[in-house]
Amino acid sequence: MGIRAPAVIVACLLMAACGFQLRGEARLPAVMDQTWLQVSDDRSAFARELVRQLEANGVVLVDQPDEQAATLEVFTERMRREPLTITGQARVREFLLMFDVEFELRDGDGNVLIERERLQLTRDYSFDEQEILAAQREQEFLEADLRRDMILRLLRRLESVGES
Repeated sequence: MGIRAPAVIVACLLMAACGFQLRGEARLPAVMDQTWLQVSDDRSAFARELVRQLEANGVVLVDQPDEQAATLEVFTERMRREPLTITGQARVREFLLMFDVEFELRDGDGNVLIERERLQLTRDYSFDEQEILAAQREQEFLEADLRRDMILRLLRRLESVGES
C-alpha cells in the first residue's frame, strides 16, 4: 500500500504535465468570467445543459448585456432527422439524426472573438417498423447524446479563444 500512493501521485503529475484534463472541465478564456448567454429558447434541453456546463466551469451568467460581460449568442439549435437508407419496398431502414448549432462570441466591448460559426454533429440509427417504441427510445437517447457532445464541442471551441 505504501508503494501505490507515490505511484498515483507520479501518474497524476505526469498527466497534469501533458495537459490532461477531465472531460467535463474546460479552460474558458478570462473574458468569459462573466457572460451574457443569449439563446432563442432558454427552456430547451440544450440551453439548460449549456447553462449548467458554463456555470460548472466557473462562468458567472449575467441577466443582461453589460460592458464587463462577454456575450455568447446561440442563434440556432436545430435537431433534424432524414432518411439515410430506403428498402426496395420504399421503407426507411436507417435515419440520420443531425444537430446544428450556430453561435458567436463577443467581448464586453462588442468585439467579435468568434465570428458566427456553425457546428454540426450527426448520428445514424436503424429503424424497424415492427419495433417502433424501441426506435423512438433510441432516437431520444441519441438526441440527448448529441446535445451533450455538442456542448462539449462548443466548450472546446470557446477554449480556443484563450489559446490564440
